This record gives sequence, C-alpha cells and structure tokens, in this order.
Amino acid sequence: MGTNKKCRETGKVIFASWIEARLVMLDIKWNYFFKRDETGRRIKHRQGQPVQRRAYYCTYCRGYHLTKWKKSNFNSYTEKKWRRDNGEENSDL
Repeated sequence: MGTNKKCRETGKVIFASWIEARLVMLDIKWNYFFKRDETGRRIKHRQGQPVQRRAYYCTYCRGYHLTKWKKSNFNSYTEKKWRRDNGEENSDL
C-alpha cells in the first residue's frame, strides 16, 4: 500500500485512490493499539498517537493524501486565504 512518491506541491505521500489512503490511515491507527516500547511495555496514553483524520484529493498531483485537518478547518482556511489573496479586508486574519 502507498507509494514512495511524494507530491511536489505538498511534500506528502501520494496514494492512488481514496480507498488506499483510508486503508493506510486505518492500518496506522490499528497498529498504534499494539505499540510497545523496547522493554515490551505498552506506550502511555497519547504518546505517539496517530492524528490522521481524513483523506483528501490533491489537484496538483491528482492523488490522495492524509491530513489531520477536519473538513471544517480546511474550508475556513481556504476561505480566509481566498479573501487575503483577493485583497478583501477581514479582521479574522
């Protein structure tokens, strides 16, 4: 699963499909539950916990990436970026 190819725009790993990206994300989360340190003890709560929340389509590389951003965070970011790029005044920036 996954490739060693990286997106030139984002620097993230490129996945061929949304399903492949989701499977890798679930594999990362599943393996976290069984993670142990060098002595065989389980790693404590929240240490090294995966944060990938969703897969999204990248228009630059035409592949899929994993991100920790929620969809609402991404929409808010792109709206603010669009306003800034178009010269609109916004006190939220």
